Amino acid sequence: MSDNLDAIDKAILNLLQDDATLPLKTVAERVHVSVATAQRRIQLLTSNGVITKQAAIVDPNKVGYGLTAVVMIEMARSNNSMQHRFERLMHAQPQVMSCYEVSGDADFMLMVNARNMNDYHQFTRGLLTYENNVRHFTSQFVMNFTKSGTKILLD
Repeated sequence: MSDNLDAIDKAILNLLQDDATLPLKTVAERVHVSVATAQRRIQLLTSNGVITKQAAIVDPNKVGYGLTAVVMIEMARSNNSMQHRFERLMHAQPQVMSCYEVSGDADFMLMVNARNMNDYHQFTRGLLTYENNVRHFTSQFVMNFTKSGTKILLD
């Protein structure tokens, strides 16, 4: 699909990544198309899976989730069914902000938000177990957010 994106699609995506609440009229004006064209383009980008979600990004510290961990997971058994099972399990966990299958020594990388160390400890004790096919995990705790974003700049 990325090969099919023209300059208008890219401009619309850049605007919506900065502020998904922009009125349709404003989007249309900024990319120099009609409101109907902007609406049709956004609907097409959504139906084609280019736009996957519109969401508010919340500062975890301001809502009581002051602990963020990067967790590297090594699976006990590495086969498709066990990996898919783990992915489904992580997808269902509200504390897991991101779950990536990665290359290298680890099989998965998680970004986990927790209220505090006790909350994080309960998460690891309950979910990162051999019963869930986890052989080993390491946690690195975020000390400071220098940059945290979701925007992919399209030119």
